[in-house]
Amino acid sequence: MRGDMQRAAPVLTIRGRSIPVVLPSVRDPRLHVALVIGSLQVLGQTVLGFELSVAQILVCLGVCACIEAGVALWRERVLLWPASALLTGNSVAFIMRAAGTRHGDWWSLDGIEVFVVACVLSMASKYLLRVGGRHVFNPSNLGLVAAFVLFGSRRANPQDLWWGPLSPGLWLTLAVIVGGGLVVVRRLGMLGLVVGAWVSFAACVGLVAASGHCITARWHYGAVCGEEFWSVMTTSPELLVFLFFMVTDPRTAPENPAYRVAFGAGVGLAAALLAAPMQTEFATKVGVLDGLVIVCAAWPLAAAALGRLGGRVRGGVGRVALPVAAAAALVAAASPARSIALPTAAASTPALSRALPPIAIAEPTVDRTTARALVAIALARAPGAVTSATVLLVRNPKDNQASPQLGVELRTPSARHAYALAPASGGGWAVTADWAVP
Repeated sequence: MRGDMQRAAPVLTIRGRSIPVVLPSVRDPRLHVALVIGSLQVLGQTVLGFELSVAQILVCLGVCACIEAGVALWRERVLLWPASALLTGNSVAFIMRAAGTRHGDWWSLDGIEVFVVACVLSMASKYLLRVGGRHVFNPSNLGLVAAFVLFGSRRANPQDLWWGPLSPGLWLTLAVIVGGGLVVVRRLGMLGLVVGAWVSFAACVGLVAASGHCITARWHYGAVCGEEFWSVMTTSPELLVFLFFMVTDPRTAPENPAYRVAFGAGVGLAAALLAAPMQTEFATKVGVLDGLVIVCAAWPLAAAALGRLGGRVRGGVGRVALPVAAAAALVAAASPARSIALPTAAASTPALSRALPPIAIAEPTVDRTTARALVAIALARAPGAVTSATVLLVRNPKDNQASPQLGVELRTPSARHAYALAPASGGGWAVTADWAVP
C-alpha cells in the first residue's frame, strides 16, 4: 500500500470483520524526522522557553492522527499507524504559536482553534490537492500559511526566528537539528536540495540586507538591519528546520537529483523575494513559508520548462541574465522595508520628589544616566513605596506582535509594575503604557 510501510501480522477483529493492522517500518524516514522534531519539542519545553503548551501539541497530534486513521479505515479498510499525520501534527505544533500562551502554561488551550484549523487544512490539502497520486503541497506548510492568513498576527504567530543567546541548550538544539537533518537528507538523497536552498536563500537575503532592509521583531528593541538581519535569517533554528524537514518532503520534491538542486534554489529565491518587502518579523516568516507553497505550485511548469531549455540556460546569456533579473527583483522588492529608525531620546534626569531606589540594568544598550532618567520618569507614576527598579525591555501583554520597548519594572513590598517608555516629541522620554506584572 505504501512503499515505506509494511503490513504487520496482527489482524484486528471487530464484529466478525477482520481489519489488517499496518505499522511503520523502523527504517521509515518519517520516524527519524519525528524523533528529531520530538527532541526539539522536549528542548523547547525544558530549556528554550517555547510559548507552547503540552496540550496544544497533543491536540495537533490527535487531530491529524484521527483524520489519517479515519481516511485509511474508510478507503482501504485497514487500521493504519498514522506516521505521516503525526509528523504533520508535530510540525504544525512546532511552528505555530497562539497569542496569550506563555512558557510554563503546560495545559493551556488558549487559541486552540488556531492549531485545529491549521491541522485540518494541512490534512485536507494532503487528500484533496493531488496530482498523479501525490499531494502537491507539503501539508503542514500549506496548513500553516493558510492559518496565518486567516487568523492574522493578533491571534497566531510563527515561532520566533531568534531563540535566545547562545547557551549550552541552544548549542544542543542546533546539533540536533543539523545532525538529525543531515542523517535524514542523506538517506533521502536530498543533501543537494538543502544546500541549494540554503545557498540561494543566504545569497538573496545578503543582497536584501545590503540594500538597507530592516524589520521589527518581538524580541528586539528597534530595527533588525544589515549583518544582524542576515545572520538571524540564515542561521535561525526555525529556518534550518524549514530547510531540513519541510522543503525535503519526498512527495513534493522532484526525484531527479539535478532538479532537486534547482527546486531547492527556487525555494530559497522565492522565500527571500516574498520576505523582502515585509517590515515585521511575522510577515517575514510567513513570506518564507509562502516561498515553498509558490514553488510547489509552480514546479510542474518549471520542470517542463527546464526540460525544454536543456543546456541553453547554462549558456552565457542565461548565466548572466537570470542572476541579474533576480537581483533586480530582490532590490526592488526590498524597498518598502528600508531604514526603520531606532528611537533615541535625551537622557536627562527630571526633578525628583523622592530618592531613586536601587537600579538594576538588564538591557545592555542602556547606560547608567539613561537608566536613572527612565526610572525617575516611571517613579513619578508609581503609587506607594518602591523598593527596587529594573531597566529592561518590556512588551505589552495584550499585543502578541508588539515590538519590545525600553521599560522599567518597579517593585513594591506587595507587587511589581511595568512601565513602557518611548522618546517624547519634545525630547526626553514619556510613559506610553503600564501594567501589573503577574
